[in-house]
Amino acid sequence: MKVRVLIVALCFILPGLSYLSADIYRWTDKQGTVHFGNSVPSDAQDVKVVSKEIRSDPAASAPDAKSTESIIQEHEADLQREQEARKQAEEVKKNAPPTRAEIISREKEHLEKKILELDQKPIESFGGSPKIKAAQMGYFQSRLQALMADPDNYFKNPEPEPNYPAYDKGPSN
Repeated sequence: MKVRVLIVALCFILPGLSYLSADIYRWTDKQGTVHFGNSVPSDAQDVKVVSKEIRSDPAASAPDAKSTESIIQEHEADLQREQEARKQAEEVKKNAPPTRAEIISREKEHLEKKILELDQKPIESFGGSPKIKAAQMGYFQSRLQALMADPDNYFKNPEPEPNYPAYDKGPSN
């Protein structure tokens, strides 16, 4: 019973003794009593090391404040460089000339918008003539077909937009 109480007590005491920085031994004396301590008497029997001292240089185990601070500064500098690189990449992309696909897409959107505008105008806007409306829409539809069929040829041989007469009968000044 005494041994159990002693062992339980040591389970709570030993971790707290780590600051002593010494080996902890378990041994039995001549009467059969189990003992624990940091030095073993010469007449001890059944000696076992319970806890081994870990020796270290206190200066080496303490964190180096300069090293930690420099690591943090390096990390912050890396983050700042990455952010700057992203900004530069975005600026280059923003200022870069449009790609061929972007140019084709813009022209396609322009032609489709023009066709839609003409389609939504009433016949009166064309002098009451459905043929004029169809001719104007046909021109932009043919240009859209030419663009989609052969974009290189479309841009090499641009056709000027026809100068259709204005039939809008808006208020005159």
